[in-house]
Amino acid sequence: MFSTTLRLDDDLAAFLHQAAEAHALSVNGWLTALLRREQATAARRRLAADWAAYGQDAEAQDVGYALAAQAEVAAEPRRRAYRARKAK
Repeated sequence: MFSTTLRLDDDLAAFLHQAAEAHALSVNGWLTALLRREQATAARRRLAADWAAYGQDAEAQDVGYALAAQAEVAAEPRRRAYRARKAK
Protein backbone atom coordinates (compact mmCIF):
# COMPACT_ATOMS: atom_id res chain seq x y z
CA MET A 1 0.00 0.00 0.00
CA PHE A 2 1.21 3.46 -0.93
CA SER A 3 1.16 6.27 1.60
CA THR A 4 1.86 9.93 0.95
CA THR A 5 1.53 13.39 2.46
CA LEU A 6 -0.23 16.22 0.66
CA ARG A 7 0.61 19.88 1.08
CA LEU A 8 -2.49 21.86 0.17
CA ASP A 9 -3.50 25.49 0.48
CA ASP A 10 -6.00 26.04 3.27
CA ASP A 11 -8.89 26.70 0.90
CA LEU A 12 -8.19 23.51 -1.04
CA ALA A 13 -7.88 21.49 2.17
CA ALA A 14 -11.21 22.90 3.36
CA PHE A 15 -12.80 21.94 0.04
CA LEU A 16 -11.35 18.44 0.34
CA HIS A 17 -12.82 17.95 3.81
CA GLN A 18 -16.21 19.38 2.78
CA ALA A 19 -16.38 17.24 -0.37
CA ALA A 20 -15.50 14.07 1.54
CA GLU A 21 -18.07 14.86 4.22
CA ALA A 22 -20.74 15.62 1.61
CA HIS A 23 -20.20 12.14 0.14
CA ALA A 24 -20.14 10.53 3.60
CA LEU A 25 -16.55 9.39 3.03
CA SER A 26 -13.25 9.90 4.73
CA VAL A 27 -10.75 12.13 2.95
CA ASN A 28 -8.85 8.99 1.97
CA GLY A 29 -12.03 7.31 0.69
CA TRP A 30 -13.06 10.35 -1.31
CA LEU A 31 -9.62 10.77 -2.88
CA THR A 32 -9.52 7.05 -3.68
CA ALA A 33 -12.93 7.23 -5.38
CA LEU A 34 -11.84 10.33 -7.30
CA LEU A 35 -8.66 8.60 -8.49
CA ARG A 36 -10.59 5.44 -9.47
CA ARG A 37 -12.95 7.55 -11.61
CA GLU A 38 -9.96 9.23 -13.25
CA GLN A 39 -8.33 5.84 -13.82
CA ALA A 40 -11.50 4.57 -15.56
CA THR A 41 -11.68 7.75 -17.66
CA ALA A 42 -8.04 7.32 -18.73
CA ALA A 43 -8.72 3.69 -19.69
CA ARG A 44 -11.70 4.78 -21.84
CA ARG A 45 -9.53 7.43 -23.51
CA ARG A 46 -6.83 4.83 -24.28
CA LEU A 47 -9.43 2.47 -25.70
CA ALA A 48 -10.88 5.23 -27.87
CA ALA A 49 -7.40 6.13 -29.12
CA ASP A 50 -6.65 2.48 -29.88
CA TRP A 51 -9.90 2.13 -31.85
CA ALA A 52 -9.15 5.34 -33.74
CA ALA A 53 -5.69 4.02 -34.63
CA TYR A 54 -7.22 0.70 -35.67
CA GLY A 55 -9.70 2.58 -37.87
CA GLN A 56 -6.83 4.24 -39.70
CA ASP A 57 -4.95 0.96 -40.28
CA ALA A 58 -6.41 -0.43 -43.52
CA GLU A 59 -4.25 -3.56 -43.35
CA ALA A 60 -5.59 -4.45 -39.88
CA GLN A 61 -9.15 -4.11 -41.16
CA ASP A 62 -8.62 -6.36 -44.18
CA VAL A 63 -10.50 -9.56 -43.34
CA GLY A 64 -10.46 -11.03 -46.82
CA TYR A 65 -7.86 -13.57 -45.76
CA ALA A 66 -10.43 -15.19 -43.43
CA LEU A 67 -13.27 -15.53 -45.93
CA ALA A 68 -12.10 -18.86 -47.37
CA ALA A 69 -11.88 -20.44 -43.91
CA GLN A 70 -15.31 -19.09 -43.00
CA ALA A 71 -16.76 -20.51 -46.22
CA GLU A 72 -15.31 -23.95 -45.37
CA VAL A 73 -16.88 -23.92 -41.94
CA ALA A 74 -20.22 -22.79 -43.32
CA ALA A 75 -20.15 -25.58 -45.94
CA GLU A 76 -19.51 -28.38 -43.40
CA PRO A 77 -22.45 -30.71 -42.86
CA ARG A 78 -24.54 -29.79 -39.88
CA ARG A 79 -23.94 -31.93 -36.85
CA ARG A 80 -26.50 -33.04 -34.33
CA ALA A 81 -27.89 -30.27 -32.26
CA TYR A 82 -26.54 -29.96 -28.74
CA ARG A 83 -28.90 -31.18 -26.05
CA ALA A 84 -28.47 -30.52 -22.39
CA ARG A 85 -28.51 -33.57 -20.17
CA LYS A 86 -31.15 -33.77 -17.51
CA ALA A 87 -29.85 -33.52 -13.99
CA LYS A 88 -30.14 -36.77 -12.09
